[in-house]
Amino acid sequence: MCKRFALDLDWDAIAAQFSVAKEDVRATFSPPLVQHRPNAEHRRHRAGKDGHRHLTGAYWSLIPSWSSGKTLPYPTYNARVESAHVKSTFAESTRSRRTIIPASGYYEWKGRRPFYFSPEMESTALAMAGLYSWRRPSAASLWQLTATILTCPAVDGPATVHDRMPLLVPAGMTSEWLDPSIDGARLLA
Repeated sequence: MCKRFALDLDWDAIAAQFSVAKEDVRATFSPPLVQHRPNAEHRRHRAGKDGHRHLTGAYWSLIPSWSSGKTLPYPTYNARVESAHVKSTFAESTRSRRTIIPASGYYEWKGRRPFYFSPEMESTALAMAGLYSWRRPSAASLWQLTATILTCPAVDGPATVHDRMPLLVPAGMTSEWLDPSIDGARLLA
């Protein structure tokens, strides 16, 4: 995935699609019709400790809880599904901190030409598989939610443009994907 995705759906529609209660939607970040880029806030959907699903903002580039700084010497806005469970940056999140990042579509480039991939039904969001982590720079700081998008080898139309694409969570697998009691390494095998 080439560092860009769009979300132009109403938060209530996204919440309904992913079974998020209205009181668990925090629409305090960017409004709809936004292009998202790494190192910026984006929307994500996850199951909380309270058992409810939440739709909230997160920093797009996973910063593991053990990191002393906000930037790492390598990019973390994407993680390869084939190796995320063994990479120290993503392994802990793979086990139990999985999320869904809703998108109207995403961009891939072939040379200098962008291609936009979106679901067949325009009123439905793509469910991009992601991982998240909580980061707290210091004891006096607030906790910061960070996330990454999992990528997989491209198939079908996207494969004609790029060799990678976001891993999409099928509608029937949403609950299993978000369940922190299931080890993500098993889901990704």
